[in-house]
Amino acid sequence: MSAFRRLLQKLEVAPDERPLSVLRNPDLEPIPHAKRQWAFWSFFAYYGLPNVSAATFSIGSALLSLGLDIKQSIGTIVVCNIVITLYTILNSNPGFKYHIGYTLEQRMLFGIYGSVIGIIIRVGLSVVLYGYLSWLGALCLNLIFSSWSKSYMNMRNTFPESVPMTTRDCISFLIFQLIQMPFSFIRPRKINVAGIVFCFMAIFSVIGILAYTVSANGGPGPLYYTSQELSSSQRAWTWLLAMTVWYSGISPVIANQSDYSRYGSHKLKMHAGVAIGVCLTGTLAPVAGMFSASATQQLYGEALWLPTDMALKWLEDNYSAKARCAVFFIGFSFTGTQLVVNLTQNGYACGMDLAGIFPKYINITRGTLFVQLISWVVQPWTFFNTSSAFIDSMTSFGIFTTPIMAINVVDYYIVRKTRISIADLFTLDPNGAFWFYHGFNLRAIFALLVGIALGLPGLIFSVNTKLKPNAGMNNFYSGYTFFTVIVSGLTYYILTLIFPIKQRVGVTDDKDYFNAFSLTECENLGMEPYTEKINCEYIDMERGRNRTLSGSAQPRLSLHSTPSAPQVIQLEASSKND
Repeated sequence: MSAFRRLLQKLEVAPDERPLSVLRNPDLEPIPHAKRQWAFWSFFAYYGLPNVSAATFSIGSALLSLGLDIKQSIGTIVVCNIVITLYTILNSNPGFKYHIGYTLEQRMLFGIYGSVIGIIIRVGLSVVLYGYLSWLGALCLNLIFSSWSKSYMNMRNTFPESVPMTTRDCISFLIFQLIQMPFSFIRPRKINVAGIVFCFMAIFSVIGILAYTVSANGGPGPLYYTSQELSSSQRAWTWLLAMTVWYSGISPVIANQSDYSRYGSHKLKMHAGVAIGVCLTGTLAPVAGMFSASATQQLYGEALWLPTDMALKWLEDNYSAKARCAVFFIGFSFTGTQLVVNLTQNGYACGMDLAGIFPKYINITRGTLFVQLISWVVQPWTFFNTSSAFIDSMTSFGIFTTPIMAINVVDYYIVRKTRISIADLFTLDPNGAFWFYHGFNLRAIFALLVGIALGLPGLIFSVNTKLKPNAGMNNFYSGYTFFTVIVSGLTYYILTLIFPIKQRVGVTDDKDYFNAFSLTECENLGMEPYTEKINCEYIDMERGRNRTLSGSAQPRLSLHSTPSAPQVIQLEASSKND
């Protein structure tokens, strides 16, 4: 064995009782039923955390800059939260029923090899969002340090004016990145308790900021009473754009919902947690942010949108024990919120995706460390320069993830009738359900590209104001929250009618090979429950495959059914290269 091959073997992730393969490692397998412990409060916090974070608190700045007033902005938020809840619940069920994450869903949608497309899209978004939320976490961490030391709060900036950050913020950013790294070694399903704690702490902080600013000002302030007169047409398109801004920030979370719905222990509790978490906290925080900003405009002569700016202003005006205590609590709650949100929605998500591309060498922990190390290259401090930069970054995310969500819903509910074979997600057999055409589902890829292509011109026009915009493309971009769902979903469905999928549509496994289903679930799905014998059968299959690979013949994994026996998985030696 060469030195290079020995090095590669040492770099392989630790296997479980089953050998690794080019498609499987322990982090990619369905979640065993004994480890699915997320219920109402876990899902409430999972969606409550991003909604009560510092970024969401300041979203009113983006909405008002579109030309809406506070009352109109609240209306768009309420309506959009209902839409977000519907999208999320529809996208939750594949992960809940079959206990698989976003990465395996991409194999189901785009094919065994085509899955790389959906995975790379989310890896790119995870890197950008991880850096963005890390910088915002650093601003929250500043509150803690500033409440401890007045010298730190008033630290002299040693950077030139051309650099869009201060020395103080840079130090906090580096420290926040270091704080996040040890959490890479925690399993994603175990961080729900910390999420629940920080979610409620952040809710109390949001309510406290709202109560203090409005009370100190003696009312909600001038922004609340400002009204905007828009024509019916202007109001309609502005509402759509405002809903897109609000939706797009959470659109990657909706697309990868199966990563966490697979931890769900009870379907109704999961859906209730999602609905209340989205609608309650998703209305409370932005409304509190707009009222507080309106009050600060009258109090301080300028509207402060970030809660970190408000808290630092309190310390600058009165560095008392009372103010320091309040700022510390606010800083600690928002810092914890940023930490959990960033890990669950970007760090762990990127780790899961990279494990799908390099299953022999990357697991969730290694993938999370990877995104932590490279996230600084997106220069997240530039996201906070102007409100337009903030809007552009927020509204662009959903262009890439919304088509995936739409295709997933159509494929799972309409094409496959909620029935899929998990074993087929781990095979290169051309007869497998997700092989399609040489490992690519061209129908889904085309529908994805159509949805993205129609949204890109509007994004380009919004970024480059020197170009003469096309009204139709701009309108599509403003409402892609709805239009892309229709276009990509309908395109995919029509293509499946013209070019029907022939491989094992609507087929489930006859055996629980991964110990992922309870006895009740096995009975409902018509599966033979997991046993040691089935586990040994799966291990023997993997070992046989590895032995064959070391020889001259290539293996072919065939899945077939017979009228008198359940589905059998066999490994047959063949000279054909899969």
